[in-house]
Amino acid sequence: AGPGAGGVRMKRVLLVGAGHAHAALARRAVPQLVAAGAEVTLVAPGPFWYSGLATGMLGGGYASALDMIDVGAVVVRGGGRFVRGMVTALVPAERAVALSTGETLSYDLLSLDVGSVVRGDALPGALEYGVLAKPIERLAEVRSRLEAGFARRDALRVCVVGDGATGVELAAAVLSLARRCRGSVTVMLVGKEPRLAPGFPEAARDWLAAHLRSRGAELRLGVEAVAVVAAGVRLAGGEEIAADVTLVATGLRPPAVLAEAGLPCDAEGAMIVDRSLRCPVYPEIFGAGDCIAFAARALPRVGVYAVRQAPVLAHNLLAALRGAPLSDYEPQRAYLLVLNLGDGTGLAVRGQRWWYGRAAFRLKDWIDRRWLAAQR
Repeated sequence: AGPGAGGVRMKRVLLVGAGHAHAALARRAVPQLVAAGAEVTLVAPGPFWYSGLATGMLGGGYASALDMIDVGAVVVRGGGRFVRGMVTALVPAERAVALSTGETLSYDLLSLDVGSVVRGDALPGALEYGVLAKPIERLAEVRSRLEAGFARRDALRVCVVGDGATGVELAAAVLSLARRCRGSVTVMLVGKEPRLAPGFPEAARDWLAAHLRSRGAELRLGVEAVAVVAAGVRLAGGEEIAADVTLVATGLRPPAVLAEAGLPCDAEGAMIVDRSLRCPVYPEIFGAGDCIAFAARALPRVGVYAVRQAPVLAHNLLAALRGAPLSDYEPQRAYLLVLNLGDGTGLAVRGQRWWYGRAAFRLKDWIDRRWLAAQR
């Protein structure tokens, strides 16, 4: 029977992961779930790190503390429980999850918002010698490492692997940090596509390349990185690029634990959900954010979708507890994406329209700060 069917009132609500959607519902929805008679538990490895400020934090524009929310404390304040740990296995048939701590938790309702991980395993050596763009707290460590090098007057070499929007922002952020610290840095961006930012308007792609080059970045486009090594990056053909720090932004995929659990997943391992954000095979399981595949249409892995899913997820968890009708999530057709270029400017893209300047960055900064403040 589905959630709430036959008059059964379900009590145990387990929230796994601290992604955008769970961060957004922690403050408001957890007290509502508790008031409805639920025992709410959030499992996450630590604080929520906000991707919208990640490269700005790396570039020195934001303090690390601003980029994170102690979502566990927010849940506890709302009457729930926080368990620090990673989920190592999901057992849907038993309605249970196993944690890295050795603990096993049971649930009546499960919500998954475990985000995405960089495809580091597809690039040999990336996990051993590189720094993946996610988890975001690693970027805070890189910032400290670079600042220490600049303070020593080291001439640092940074290689960014990835020609997408994240790779562009990472390269711009390192240049920005060097300027703030009056340090010496060589930034090389390597991408297998012949041009930056696939999917962006054509003119915007050319503009981004010219902008990075004008600030001193070197671009190696149309060439594939085949390995990250201790001394840097090896390219197809055998050439090696020396680097003190290698940042890897080679695309995102959901964590493997979803497919390993036998949940219905797409080819990339994202859990398939219907319009109510519910798993069609296990109706007591819901999901949001980068780890789901919305059956109605494919959605890009950007935070705005998870943020917009949060109210629907909150409503449907409450409705499932009460045996009430669920609501449908209707994704927007277009969304605004603003890149932080680290120099006080931004590049804004919506569909095939784009614009650049300080106003674009100020808009992004206002949106990000307002959203973070609302979740604390």
